[in-house]
Amino acid sequence: MILYVRGRRRFVYSGAILGALLFACFVFGALSVRNFRGLALLGVLFCVAVYRIKPQLMVWAALFLSFAALPAEWHMGMVFGPVDIWAYQVAVLLAICYLISIVRPRLSAYLLPGMFSFVVVCMAIVGFATGHEAKVVVHETQFLFEVIGGFMMGLLIVYCDYVKGAMHAVAVTLWFSAPMIVAGSLHVIHLAGAEFSLAGTGGGCSGMARCAGAAASTRVITAADDPAIAMLTALVAAAIVGRVRLGTYLALGPPAAIITLLSFARISLIEIGVAALVAIVASLGWWSLRRTGIFTVAGAVVFAAAVPGALFLLQHSSAGDWLADQYTAFNNRVLGGVSTKVLAVDHSMLDRLAEDANLNRAIAKAPVFGNGLGYRYQLPFGKPGSFTAGEGTTYAHNFYLWWLAKAGVVGMASFALFALIPLIRALRCASASAKISVAVSVGLLVSCTVNPMPEGYGALTLGLALGAAMGFGSRGRAERPGADQTPALTGAEPAPALTGAAQ
Repeated sequence: MILYVRGRRRFVYSGAILGALLFACFVFGALSVRNFRGLALLGVLFCVAVYRIKPQLMVWAALFLSFAALPAEWHMGMVFGPVDIWAYQVAVLLAICYLISIVRPRLSAYLLPGMFSFVVVCMAIVGFATGHEAKVVVHETQFLFEVIGGFMMGLLIVYCDYVKGAMHAVAVTLWFSAPMIVAGSLHVIHLAGAEFSLAGTGGGCSGMARCAGAAASTRVITAADDPAIAMLTALVAAAIVGRVRLGTYLALGPPAAIITLLSFARISLIEIGVAALVAIVASLGWWSLRRTGIFTVAGAVVFAAAVPGALFLLQHSSAGDWLADQYTAFNNRVLGGVSTKVLAVDHSMLDRLAEDANLNRAIAKAPVFGNGLGYRYQLPFGKPGSFTAGEGTTYAHNFYLWWLAKAGVVGMASFALFALIPLIRALRCASASAKISVAVSVGLLVSCTVNPMPEGYGALTLGLALGAAMGFGSRGRAERPGADQTPALTGAEPAPALTGAAQ
């Protein structure tokens, strides 16, 4: 029999249980921290505690472990032969199971992810049957399943009416990651991901005078990059579709902007631009154009005041020199790196064009069913041991050509259904939340032509966006038009409408 306590005493009771379990975990972990079985039992106790207190808290753990910029010395995964199991993957799976136990969605909610999962499994079987390297096949299959897992988690978060809690988790994760990435840029700490020096590189640096500021700049790529860009995109779309609280901008905007700026990713311009255009078209009218103009002017004023003001206040200091270097490098690589003159000689762009040519030849060999996951569509090149000499033979920057080469027209048709049906259902909904999710999803899907999110650690971000679009679109069908005019970023969402037996 479980004692049920109402009011404030309930929180005290829950806190006492959590404290006792955490103390037990600490004692057990202190005695067996070097033993894998002990660590596994520690994790099991934590999951049980979360489930007994509040199952939705597993969403916090999943989002933090998936998107936080963590030190490289923290080993967050285990290797079992060709399979790599990471802590965030386990947390995402548990979060989905916990939310399913709360929502109990209808069978129709599983049709799209089930269909795409079936196609992915078939392509993996083809890869194994044709003799492709098992580790590569498993690696590509895992990331595609992360898209499906993110879809289910985003859908269930909306159905469970936990959008506000999820946004709080993202805010905490971004505020944790932003100073970590700043420390990584200053070489104070080594983060999990990749670091590239911008000194003497292309992408906007043409000449010693222009590249001088990039000499002390380091491009830091972590798991926080894709959610940070997606969050900036959502804030821009929300400002166009409807009003957003100032506290929401302050909670999510600054850390997302810092992470995006220090990643020096030109793809951010594409995502934000496409999402803004979709938001304008989805809510076409005088008010949307007015909000777009106000947001553009306000953003320009804030940027014009913040950057020169910070450079002036920090002049003749090491912090000021570092900030000036980052600003110069961002201006050269991102803003100056999108011109046709620079792209014509950019090594990254030339390599991507060569990838597209090789992918087109691979597609012609098996246009209907593809060559299977793990297929090496190009020969290794570059220095031995480099990325292009190893993983680069199966990895491509254009996801759609990559998926056509691996899965053919059949696989591409399945992905089109998986991605477009949620967008269509959300566009038919009158809610502001649905329009924002569509704008973000379209921006991410367009960026997959040069930033292959389903092939890497952005897979979960793309899945969450599509799942949220599906959730808001499905809820909107059961609600009166115009009933929800507040963007999801404010957290003011109504109760879920399309849950199963949980209603």
